[in-house]
Amino acid sequence: MSDTKTVDWIPGLEDLPKGPLGLLDRVICWTVAAIFGVLVLVLFFQVITRYVFGQPSVWSEEFAVSLFPWLAMLAIPLGFRRGEHLTLDLLSKRLPARGRKFMAIVLCTLTILTFVIIGHFAIRLMPSGDRQLLAGIAQGLGIQAKQSWVYLSVPVGSALAIIFSLERLVLVLRGRVTVLNADADETFIEKLDDEPPLAASTDPQRGGK
Repeated sequence: MSDTKTVDWIPGLEDLPKGPLGLLDRVICWTVAAIFGVLVLVLFFQVITRYVFGQPSVWSEEFAVSLFPWLAMLAIPLGFRRGEHLTLDLLSKRLPARGRKFMAIVLCTLTILTFVIIGHFAIRLMPSGDRQLLAGIAQGLGIQAKQSWVYLSVPVGSALAIIFSLERLVLVLRGRVTVLNADADETFIEKLDDEPPLAASTDPQRGGK
């Protein structure tokens, strides 16, 4: 991995470890893109049936609402792997390197514990979700969809977030990443500031030699 300041804060995809986790990352990315595409199509269908034909479908809104938790919970781990979640760096940017590393380790640990708790309680809700039918989807599409199908997005997303948080923790411990998350816009600006100025123009009309 590069030792530039920007990469230390937010590693790009080319800097992230490959192997099984890289493959898992790509699978999640394509899954999120597919869910988002289906969500857009379903909402467009809902608008057409409601405002053009005056006969709103009974399943499209409930289907879209059921897809959204999956979209959110699968996108969360991708943000963790890239270190791009919202962060307050007022303190961390003023700490020495060891202090930033210690803070990143603590935050990684707390993140993992948080998703363990969230996933645990989500799993406990699964039995009650099995007893609840998504009536709109069942009536409109003839699929006996259960509320537990929606609840399942939380433990799945939590497990993936834990996996990528552990990966992030390993990168921090190895010194390849200095913080857990960072402001992507700010680091992009810092990268531009660190770049050398453009060479003087050689065009005679612009005063070059």
